[in-house]
Amino acid sequence: MPESLIIARGLTKKFGDFTAVDAIDFDVAKGESFGLLGPNGAGKSTTMRIIAATSQRTSGTITVLDRDPEEHGPQIRAHLGVVPQQDNLDGELTVTENLFIYGRYFGLSKKFIRAKVEELLEFAQLEEKRDAKVDALSGGMKRRLTIARALISEPDILMLDEPTT
Repeated sequence: MPESLIIARGLTKKFGDFTAVDAIDFDVAKGESFGLLGPNGAGKSTTMRIIAATSQRTSGTITVLDRDPEEHGPQIRAHLGVVPQQDNLDGELTVTENLFIYGRYFGLSKKFIRAKVEELLEFAQLEEKRDAKVDALSGGMKRRLTIARALISEPDILMLDEPTT
């Protein structure tokens, strides 16, 4: 059986009297595609924030990469690639600059980033837009760039919030 990268048991998150995440259980195995489905307000984004160690659970347990997010947030986040619901690209910078700067946030070497940027531009089919300002890109191109950016550090886990937008 494949190794589980994420294990949640009875995971619950409350905001006052409102229960956003209600005692959910799930495992995500290495190499597996896993989706959280539900209507607006079902707790999908809240669950992602708990996984990414940016929000604390109210009760239950969760391990991400064999670590508790509440105790090891920075270590977990170093191994995550996150594609947010709304892109947070820098519109004044070029496609290449956005990728390069994000790679530097992870402390990656310039040599590694240069090679990875080329790979990701091809993957995202943005080679011809490498020097274009992000503000000049179409919505679909911005979405592909945001995905490419999430992959710059070769994360162990890739999380996409609202991946169909």
